[in-house]
Amino acid sequence: MPFIPIETYNTTVKKILLIRNAYAFDFGGGERLPVDIAAELQKYGHKALIVSRSPKLLEYALMKNIPTVKGLWWRRQDWSGKNIILVPIYLIWQILLFFWYCQLIIRSSPDIVHPQSRDDFIGATLSAKLLRKKVVWSDYADLKYIYQNNQIWYKNPVGKVVLFLSRFAEIVILTSKSDKKLIEESLGEPAPSNHLVIHMGVSSIQISKAKRQDVDKTAVIFGATSRLVTTKGIAELIHAFNSTSSKLPNVRLWLFGEGPDEEQFKRLAENNKHIVFWGYPEDTMERLASCDVFVHPSYHEGFSISLVEAAKLGLPIIACAVGGNPELVKDGENGLLIEAKDSGVLAGAMEKLATNKSLREEYGKNARKTYESSLVFEKIVRDKFVPLYEK
Repeated sequence: MPFIPIETYNTTVKKILLIRNAYAFDFGGGERLPVDIAAELQKYGHKALIVSRSPKLLEYALMKNIPTVKGLWWRRQDWSGKNIILVPIYLIWQILLFFWYCQLIIRSSPDIVHPQSRDDFIGATLSAKLLRKKVVWSDYADLKYIYQNNQIWYKNPVGKVVLFLSRFAEIVILTSKSDKKLIEESLGEPAPSNHLVIHMGVSSIQISKAKRQDVDKTAVIFGATSRLVTTKGIAELIHAFNSTSSKLPNVRLWLFGEGPDEEQFKRLAENNKHIVFWGYPEDTMERLASCDVFVHPSYHEGFSISLVEAAKLGLPIIACAVGGNPELVKDGENGLLIEAKDSGVLAGAMEKLATNKSLREEYGKNARKTYESSLVFEKIVRDKFVPLYEK
């Protein structure tokens, strides 16, 4: 994909490089977020350029008329254990990345460089600081792992470099209080003063409910949006639903997402005609809005955009009490918090909401109130990001 030059700016406009890389099958809230931020910044006269290797992210950006650059990214992300012997190769990779970002920054002349993934924390930050640009980081639940073993001199050299470079960022945005606490546990001391928590939200654009087919009109539909990987708890969700549907035949499970473990999950579900794998249709949010309950059985989380989307839609939520989930889901108020990796407990929660319409309605209304109070994306960009960029 060729470089798309940014047009000439006046002196009051801020130019921002928003950098986000991820595996090709990853396209959740963390991947959409930089594009959504860029689109919102345009309303304030600022200009953003999206840099990524992810085809889906680039396609999403172009769909929203945000200029893009196809970036550099290495699929190898594990440098722990025996892989530590490959660190010299990683150093060569970072030198290449450094020079690539130097030419990009010179060509696009941004005021702010905003990397949002580990390799870019190094290469983009070094390039930006050499060229005297402001740097902002966003972390999506990775730094708590990246910073591990920083007190042991012979372990985690890459993490030590990332921690050192974090001090050159004006701010390191963390998505949850849980992540900040885990970072402090990894460091064995309080997080650096520039590491601040900003809960992310989703757009307030109204979503219409998709029409249900006649066979589904009276059913209780459980919806889940997720990468189809083991750590998202999809196997437990299918087992729990199989148990629930054996007792309550008028229930459905709609799974939205793609991932490397998809075929494995389809085999688990092949004997249950009430489980539907939708993939990522263009009307995913409309279909999700027509569900009755949102289920998110992930083993670990930072601050899940999927949960924010469910709250926006006014859906009662079942989620595991991990990571930042309890910062959004209040057990017995706007949903149910359960133990991770336990399909039996999950089945019990699903049965509880499937058989109690008034409880679903109460939790759904409270979930919407939670969204409106602090998770409206436009307000977050206006009150947090615009002042940060303009500072």
